[in-house]
Amino acid sequence: MEWIWASTGQSVAAVSALSSLRRRYVAVARHILSTMATMATSREASKFNQSVQKAITLLRATAAAGDGASVSALARAAGLPRATALRLIQTMESEGLLLRVPEADRVLLGPELLRLARRVDTATLLHEVARARLSELSEAVRETVTLSVVAPDGGLDLVDQVVGPQHLVPRSWLGQRFPLHASSSGKLLLSTYDEQRLERFLRDPLPALTPHTITTKRALRAELDRIRAQGHATTVDELEEGLAGVSVGIYGELGALLGAINVSGLSQRLDETARARAVEHVRDIVDDIEAALQRHPSAAA
Repeated sequence: MEWIWASTGQSVAAVSALSSLRRRYVAVARHILSTMATMATSREASKFNQSVQKAITLLRATAAAGDGASVSALARAAGLPRATALRLIQTMESEGLLLRVPEADRVLLGPELLRLARRVDTATLLHEVARARLSELSEAVRETVTLSVVAPDGGLDLVDQVVGPQHLVPRSWLGQRFPLHASSSGKLLLSTYDEQRLERFLRDPLPALTPHTITTKRALRAELDRIRAQGHATTVDELEEGLAGVSVGIYGELGALLGAINVSGLSQRLDETARARAVEHVRDIVDDIEAALQRHPSAAA
């Protein structure tokens, strides 16, 4: 294991993009709704406000329907006369915000939302929201803190690292990926897999990186059950001898794992008591980050 000497915290940043188009449809729609709601606060445009509010209600109803709904169903959901709903739907269709399929009597979120969704970078947003809190967390736990984000290919990219104030700290891991079965963030990701995806992962051997690495399917499954139950993942001497870590997941509004915050340090320093204390600190930070992300609908995936 390689360690470096450091006396002050430092932050290194990189960005990795994530995309989930169907979920972004709903997310960007909510973003538009929020923007339109802000517009509606102008007292000088009270007549326009009513139209905006009705359009917002229709967009929300369409987003909630998921796979689309009829004009009549959307009108009922929005509490609007069908004629009013149809007029607003046609207007939003002309702007690409909605897509109407008359022969199927279905209204869907439109291609303009898809275009906007493609410009959304959840990883960047997550990184920006989390960046300032990482330094705060590192100072609180006095250990190295990292942020990883779920990449488009489903892996975990480590995009930020704040070195702890201790003299002996782990080397920089920026840009690296760790074996999922041997790292706390990796095991956290595995705990979100459904049975079919986990079974595919377990078809490959689980290599031993140290004498403490989990190398059997049964042991890994049991470990993932514990992670799901306790809400965080831990490693002690599994990735490298002498290295311990804890990870807590950051989840989007729809329950998908967006990333993870990890605290790592010397095993003898980051003992069971210190790990438990670190988990509590990380959870407080993660709660704040998730709340902030929910105010930015682009991270709703």
